[in-house]
Amino acid sequence: MKMNLLSRIVSISLLIFFISACQPDSSQPDDNQTETMTNSDSTIGMLQHTVYFYLNDDVTDEEREQFESGLVKLLEIPAIYRSETGIPAGTEERDVTDHSYAYSIYTWFETMEDYMVYDEHPDHLEFIDTYNHLWADVKVYDADIYDVR
Repeated sequence: MKMNLLSRIVSISLLIFFISACQPDSSQPDDNQTETMTNSDSTIGMLQHTVYFYLNDDVTDEEREQFESGLVKLLEIPAIYRSETGIPAGTEERDVTDHSYAYSIYTWFETMEDYMVYDEHPDHLEFIDTYNHLWADVKVYDADIYDVR
């Protein structure tokens, strides 16, 4: 009877050990969970609209503040999926690096229709009319985002 009980305890212990060894480590997400989390925030398949503003040399601090406020309002247009603004980074001067722009905006649109809504939106047109006298040049780069991995 003692041997039978001991045999059962050992068998149950081994069974628990093997079952727990076959379970995924809950502290680390599995590959499928990681991919799902990454893809949910992905902009793959979207249109990225990037604009660089080169302001005139004589723009005052007050005009810059107004311009920045205008950018904030511009980027509140509901058709924009995501947006960010930037200024030149303090990276090393190189022949291929352009630090001469004053501001940049990065916007993502889920569809071309969303982009067209933005492009024709009264706030976008008002921004252009209100601030175009402040810039010497504007560069626009539009890209369809795809995954190259």
